[in-house]
Amino acid sequence: MEDNPTDIIIAGLIEALWSTLGEGSFPIWRQVANRFYETIEANGGDMSTYESSLDSIKDYYKSHGTLSEMTYEIKDGEATIKVTGCGFMPIVDEMDEKNIDEEHSCPFFNTSLVAIENISGNMYDWKREKQEYGTCSAHIKKI
Repeated sequence: MEDNPTDIIIAGLIEALWSTLGEGSFPIWRQVANRFYETIEANGGDMSTYESSLDSIKDYYKSHGTLSEMTYEIKDGEATIKVTGCGFMPIVDEMDEKNIDEEHSCPFFNTSLVAIENISGNMYDWKREKQEYGTCSAHIKKI
């Protein structure tokens, strides 16, 4: 990991959370996503449709330099999302090194899930597929 103080703090908090709660930490990631969703909406993001909300999420994260691109496909109220150029890779690398489960920790997929749930009124979950370094996709599906 680089010596970026923010990354060190975040990685340390993630490690402490995982050491304390294990898989019980997954709902906390959901709360983080809710905060991102509320921030995007409060700053004028259009969260009224699947497409506009996912575009607003993409624009937010791109404007903060945490992803290069986010594409999506929506079908029957479910979404497949692909993220390239993940700016959180130093933290992901640290999580991998410490054997901390990354599933459900991605802010891009979690914020997208919150938006889709708010629009549809249904509960969703997602499953990630890692591809090349810094690139992942996830299928967000109803549960």
